Amino acid sequence: MSWIRNIFRQDSGNSDKLLSEIQKKFSVFLDILDTNNQILKIISDLEEKSQGEYLFDINYITKNLKTIREGIRGLIEKLIFIGGEEYLPLKDKFSEIDAGIDAIIGSNRALIKDDFTIPIKELNKERAYSVGSKIAQLGEISSKLGLSVPEGFAITSWAYKHFVDRNNLQEQISKSIHKLDIKNYDDLIRTSDQIQTLIKSSTVPADLGLAIKNSFSDLKNHSPAKGFAVRSSALGEDTIFSFAGQYATFLNVKDSEIIDRYREVLASKFTPKAIYYFLSHSLSEAELAMSVGCMEMINSAISGVLYTLDPVHPEEQCLLINAIYGLGKYLVDGTVTPDVFKVSKQDGSVKETRLAVKSIKLIMNEGGGIKQEPVPESMQGAPSIDQKTIKLLVDTGLDIERHYGCPQDIEWAIDQNNRLFILQTRPLRVIKIKNARSPADVSRLNAIVKGGTTVCPGAGTGMIYHADTPHDLASVPDGAILVTHIPFPGIIMVMNRVHAIVTEQGGSASHMATIAREYRIPTLTGVQGAAGIPAGKEVTVDATGAVIYAGKQEQLVEARQLDYDPADQSAIFELIKKVLTRISTLNLIDATAEDFKPGNCKTFHDITRFVHQKAMEEMFHSCSAMGCKEDIGVKLKTGIPMSINIIYIDRDMGDYSKNKWIEEDHLDSVPMTAFWNGVKKEGWPSTPSVNLSGLISVMSTQMLRTQQNGFLEKSFAILGKEYMLLGLHMGYHFSTVESMCTDDVNKNYIRMQYKDGGAALERRVRRIRVLSEILADMGFSNITEADFLDSSIHYQSCGLIVENLLTIGRLTMMFKQLDMALANDSVAQWYKADFLKRLNLQKNTT
Repeated sequence: MSWIRNIFRQDSGNSDKLLSEIQKKFSVFLDILDTNNQILKIISDLEEKSQGEYLFDINYITKNLKTIREGIRGLIEKLIFIGGEEYLPLKDKFSEIDAGIDAIIGSNRALIKDDFTIPIKELNKERAYSVGSKIAQLGEISSKLGLSVPEGFAITSWAYKHFVDRNNLQEQISKSIHKLDIKNYDDLIRTSDQIQTLIKSSTVPADLGLAIKNSFSDLKNHSPAKGFAVRSSALGEDTIFSFAGQYATFLNVKDSEIIDRYREVLASKFTPKAIYYFLSHSLSEAELAMSVGCMEMINSAISGVLYTLDPVHPEEQCLLINAIYGLGKYLVDGTVTPDVFKVSKQDGSVKETRLAVKSIKLIMNEGGGIKQEPVPESMQGAPSIDQKTIKLLVDTGLDIERHYGCPQDIEWAIDQNNRLFILQTRPLRVIKIKNARSPADVSRLNAIVKGGTTVCPGAGTGMIYHADTPHDLASVPDGAILVTHIPFPGIIMVMNRVHAIVTEQGGSASHMATIAREYRIPTLTGVQGAAGIPAGKEVTVDATGAVIYAGKQEQLVEARQLDYDPADQSAIFELIKKVLTRISTLNLIDATAEDFKPGNCKTFHDITRFVHQKAMEEMFHSCSAMGCKEDIGVKLKTGIPMSINIIYIDRDMGDYSKNKWIEEDHLDSVPMTAFWNGVKKEGWPSTPSVNLSGLISVMSTQMLRTQQNGFLEKSFAILGKEYMLLGLHMGYHFSTVESMCTDDVNKNYIRMQYKDGGAALERRVRRIRVLSEILADMGFSNITEADFLDSSIHYQSCGLIVENLLTIGRLTMMFKQLDMALANDSVAQWYKADFLKRLNLQKNTT
């Protein structure tokens, strides 16, 4: 405020200069109001989305969070411009709150220095920031639930940073990613090759290499395993973002290969499919440090994926067990279609069994790596697991689900000694339908192929395009129906282009299936005969009904459109609710309270509240501190016994130099005219009937006050054609009314603050209660604390703003000195009923 105080110490001859300075500051003030309203609108939308009535994704959160952050930075700078350096501490509070949001959302979190390697047995879910969720959860379920997981160690995200920093890679990587157009397939491949080559040709620092070798040696000495697996565990992986199948895993790794395999996993962060995934989700590559897990290789007799809830039909309350022979790679990459067992969560009974022909399996190769071998013919069509194993998997899966409080996607393996190991657990994306559409009439449609497993329901129409390798994806046209032999994860790179996906092999538990559900692409797997449909043929894929029809069937596509229930986004809803604790909660309420300080801002909403209030006060103080206000402002000429000085901030005050007053009919301010019409309609009130106790209350209250409240000593109106900032000092109480009234409803609002009074506190509180109840009937949102009221309404048409301001003008007169009359609650309610009747608001009461 020092700038304004210095200005107003000047001689009154500088009135033109003073007004120019005020108008400049007020222009910034109007920017603050506009930005504040934009931020509050976004916060309101975030809160509405968090209630579960609308669908959204992480992009919605990050996009709006970015806008809020930029807006609040601007608000702080503008307040400093208006009021001076005393508001600099807001910058530190902003950084503090912003860091808390980053910790929740997992973005921009600075890596904390850590050991290069950490044993899995020492990990839990709280260490996900250091070793990634995939490996952290293994330590969690081992220590908390006593489940068997492979022994091993994590190579931390700090180790990744050390590798990148020592080889000066980050700047080169960031430049390449920044220039990339992910919609250009060739550009994606080229950028991926460049970055992967850069990483693979870089040297693992000697200290990091030694730590890895020592940890590997310890693991090998304590483990009976004949081979080891090296798996990705990037930050962000297996969270609300699955990254399913996007990074590399190496199986049955030998001693001499460990460093090279580690480096290759780091490089897999930049495969074309991985780059597409994190960029399409608006994630920053620099925030996804790659941790790596090195663990025992489980020599699996049987492997599988357990969904603790059917992701397509969650209403059936069943688990889905997917199982194949040998290592699980052929299940998750879709090479082998698994056996599927649907099991009731209620009683453990098997509701459905779908047995597949499992002709091949993967096994560990004695010389290292893995190899394929045929499954004995007698076992190919037989169930891969028995009832005892089903029960074990169900019990284990439900234990894990209860621990995390949400459905889980669990990879498991049973070794040659019939021991169950959990290899991975992550949140399961579940598709819940809010409203079912009318059944589709398909009786007259020509079915080309029937059968398969619904991975993601819905329907899509387009031309058939066959792709058997990632290289075939470069030419996939927009709106195609993609048909492949197996559901390889690289399909993600064209999910923004295709209307449906069909594969001949695979089930609902492959990595591609997980990604398809994330992107909500109608998808069928295990569709025999799909490869025989000619390329270029126009078809409609009914993934819900598991049928492919000839021709373009728009009515079927429309009928199969799904209204998703937001419950299938439980993780994203949990995230937005946590973020909102740092954004929307309002802790700073009463601007006159002792704790209304920058240091007590705990949320972004607190900062906007503080900035808005202090910006308003700066303008108030600037006016009340004027040594030459009579030279700048003009008096309102009125029959109402109130002295109001008016300053216009959108016109030349020199036009009023000859007259020191302005007529009521010439205010030329939409909100002020509306408010003053209400004042005139009600007229100056007579003193309410006051008994002796009320008079004593007023006298004692005033004697106890050591000094007059300095919030506003005189009444001023700062006006523009569409703006009003009115400060009224009426006897012992103070009120401010601020309003914007334009053709843009998004800018329109009224905010009223009411404080103090002449009577005892209990009577002033009654007055505030009556006023807030009447305003609530008018649709205002109110915050009250003792004898303080902050009331506001936003996003109304100009007509409604004018109507409400007229009523507030009347209320201003009605409530003058009313506190002296409110001896008890009955009296207060009588006045409320009387005022509502006079205002013709009775129809809004209950």
